[in-house]
Amino acid sequence: MSHLSRTLPVKRAAHVYLVQDGRLLLVEERMDDGSIFYGLPGGKAHFGETLGDAAVRQVLVETGLTVTDLVFVSLLEGELLTGTRNECYANFGRFTATFSGELNPTDPEVVGIRWVPFEEVEMLVRYGPPPEIEERNPLIWVPTRDFVKGQPRSYYPI
Repeated sequence: MSHLSRTLPVKRAAHVYLVQDGRLLLVEERMDDGSIFYGLPGGKAHFGETLGDAAVRQVLVETGLTVTDLVFVSLLEGELLTGTRNECYANFGRFTATFSGELNPTDPEVVGIRWVPFEEVEMLVRYGPPPEIEERNPLIWVPTRDFVKGQPRSYYPI
């Protein structure tokens, strides 16, 4: 099959940069191989759900926090994981938001939540292996790296 005749599944997700006192909130999730993955609160959008609505829903489940006043920061889009079983066309929105409430995750995949100083965020990033895992793809972390450095771009083509 040529690349012109492929039909790729679309993966849509939204994540939120929650910032407090120079620290970024990250969730800790246990991967299938037992390792810990650090990521932004947020996740996949349901069918028919906006990225903003997905961000609000996912942050509540993963952290217990209610987010309001979402502000768009960036969009990462394009083909991701080409040539793997998880190949897809990705649309990942990133936002900042006002938040309230107490940290109390109800997502069973979340094993912890940490406020991480900006200068330590990149040390927690796992870039693989295995490369077929979207969360460990280095492209996913480029917008976050730029955000914590104070240099976010609005658009990140993959």
